[in-house]
Amino acid sequence: MRTARVLSPGHPDRACDIIAESIVDEYVRRDPAASVRIRVAGGRGAIFVAGVVSSTADFDVGAIVTRTAASLGIRNHLEPFVSIEQVPGSFIMEATRSHRPISVVGYATRETDERLPIPAAFAKRIAKKFEDLRNHDAEWYWLEPAFEVTVAERQHGDPIAYVSCAHGETELSEARERIASVVTSVIPSMTVRVNLHGPIRANGLDHDVGSSATPEEPYGTGVIIPGSPIGCDPSNPMKFGTWLARGLAKRILEREPDAKAILVRATYAPGDREPTFLSVRDERGRDVLKPEDAATMTYASLHPQLRLGLSTNAAHWGFAGEVEMPWES
Repeated sequence: MRTARVLSPGHPDRACDIIAESIVDEYVRRDPAASVRIRVAGGRGAIFVAGVVSSTADFDVGAIVTRTAASLGIRNHLEPFVSIEQVPGSFIMEATRSHRPISVVGYATRETDERLPIPAAFAKRIAKKFEDLRNHDAEWYWLEPAFEVTVAERQHGDPIAYVSCAHGETELSEARERIASVVTSVIPSMTVRVNLHGPIRANGLDHDVGSSATPEEPYGTGVIIPGSPIGCDPSNPMKFGTWLARGLAKRILEREPDAKAILVRATYAPGDREPTFLSVRDERGRDVLKPEDAATMTYASLHPQLRLGLSTNAAHWGFAGEVEMPWES
């Protein structure tokens, strides 16, 4: 059984991701050569930001935290506690990079239009529908910003969607009925389970805690990526390599008409911005790598496509399957 879990932007963990990436983007906006590593955690009135940076930029990180939190529907004030150390450029490798090689993974499949596995694509479609209703339909005022959708694809039978959400004072039975109606309008064959453990009156960073860079499954449980790109600047191989691996997998899937899925694996030596190892295989294990593919996995190939706010945008719904992301086109 394959599963995939998608968090709303207001979910505690995802909110911490977005706050971390907002800080990264602000450093890069002010200093394109900045090297950054940021982690964010907290909730219930306090948010903790820690990290290291080599940059000429200097700004109020706490203001970024509070502004971003408010944009995510967090109602109560979060007191930011910031500990970001400025390190000299000569020590940036030790401060923001790993001493070990960095491995990244990219994947694409013909299962869905998004070129994602069915559970990942379905979970994202459902979650985005709820977020749209919450923001634009007054009848959904009761749906809190923090929710999550997990889709499980069974070997026999229709897929199941597990939805966990806070519904305020709305009765659980009514919330279940309305949520199930929306899910089946998006995926008609879906079986729906809502708040299996009972009512959830409130959630989010106002009432719970979260942490950035928790293990991600952008392709569901079938394909695990080795680490999270959250909190790194785009020049870090963990971030640009993860993004580019997804883009390369999509392009090769279109280049190889007989392939149903493509898996890209790359490894970057410490300090390198081009891979020392690159593997591209289809679902049958065939090697479909071509010599020119290695050039598309370098930071130089992504740099011209970078834009302000890209890391934050990618953090909202994940970096894979979003058509506005430059590596997806």
